[in-house]
Amino acid sequence: MTTIDTTLPVVHAAHRPQLLLPAKRALDGLSALIIRLLEWQERARQRRQLLALSDGALKDFGASRADAEGEGSKPAWQP
Repeated sequence: MTTIDTTLPVVHAAHRPQLLLPAKRALDGLSALIIRLLEWQERARQRRQLLALSDGALKDFGASRADAEGEGSKPAWQP
């Protein structure tokens, strides 16, 4: 009867970082993308709130309706 060896090859500790590097890069990239999307979402929320302020509230911190409209009309990805 023939048996098949199903054991995995031994990977020496010195080679493990090289094997994990592509996966780490992919996770780092995905993490950076998620963080960027969350930043854009927060910026869009803040701009909506700015547009919702009354003229009096805008005046309280030295902004005008035109300032609010200018900032509020920017796309979320634009700082």
